[in-house]
Amino acid sequence: MYQLIEGVKIIHSYNERSWKNRLLLSSGTEQASVGIARYSTPYCNDAIVPRSPWRTLTSMEQQILFSTKLEKLPSLYVRILNIPQNILVCLKELGSLEDHRLLKYVLEKEKAKKGISLIQEYIETFRIQSAELSEYRIGWNAPNQMTVTVGSDGCRVGLHIDNQRGSSLHRISINLGSEPRYLLFINLSIDQLYRLVSETNGNVVSKTSGSSRICMAFMQLFPNYPVVKLRVNPGEAYIAPTEHITHDGCTEGINNLDVFFTLRSIFS
Repeated sequence: MYQLIEGVKIIHSYNERSWKNRLLLSSGTEQASVGIARYSTPYCNDAIVPRSPWRTLTSMEQQILFSTKLEKLPSLYVRILNIPQNILVCLKELGSLEDHRLLKYVLEKEKAKKGISLIQEYIETFRIQSAELSEYRIGWNAPNQMTVTVGSDGCRVGLHIDNQRGSSLHRISINLGSEPRYLLFINLSIDQLYRLVSETNGNVVSKTSGSSRICMAFMQLFPNYPVVKLRVNPGEAYIAPTEHITHDGCTEGINNLDVFFTLRSIFS
């Protein structure tokens, strides 16, 4: 299997330009190389990552991935938002950090505190009020990393599905750095992965299998299924159902620290 299947959509507005230039598809997935360059966090032994080369989307693939509206709420979707400039100006200093150890110092400044408060107020304008709201986190990633998430064992986990915590459907992640960052994801929900794996080999997973086992089984059985690479520019955010789709962040090709704001809830 190597062709995209209808699944989780990228919500695309009519006034968004050059959407196709934001997206690439991998040649599939592969086992990560555990031994990597000096100063980089090693991969876990079972980590799976996108396989090169990357390519642009065909017109048919764009039709499969894009939608101009949400079919229903709540819904599994991926979306890009522009963060208002009055918020970004308060957090501009975060984009010029050269050392992650300075992050805590900058966040203690009144201007940064104001920016964080404005982000929270902004998110409330499109968050479903009855939904659970997680605590926010401001974090950083090293530049030029194919995938960024580090697990409890201190190694990079590769493509994964987040552990489900409560009823949150979406994660919002805002790029507060000075360069683009990327969201990597497979456009199929955990339910679709389970169905495809079960139809291919009913002995691999069961309905009681955890999401991590199901997503790993899918990538092992279908190594040619492509991964989507979506560019998120500075001052933009993505919304994605990270507890329901295989994904990770990516900082390939950037030279500076990747700084982000993130929290979970359900968004309209």
